[in-house]
Amino acid sequence: MQIMLKDDREFLGLAHDLSVDGILFDCPVPLAAAEEAEIKLLPPEGSFIAPLKAAIQVIRCDPTDSPHRFMIAAALRAVK
Repeated sequence: MQIMLKDDREFLGLAHDLSVDGILFDCPVPLAAAEEAEIKLLPPEGSFIAPLKAAIQVIRCDPTDSPHRFMIAAALRAVK
């Protein structure tokens, strides 16, 4: 998945859980609670499903056991 921050920086992350109103993913940079960003979930290559683009708002950010990886819980604010 792609993570696009308001300051135009972009990162690659890995989605772990997706629900109707939220997502849990890992990210190489910490994100602050209440920070807003956009995400783009890419379907497998050759899929007929379009990428999912959404505006998110960070709920929490927790460090992981891996260096430079953070687990982000975010609310989906709008699907684009």
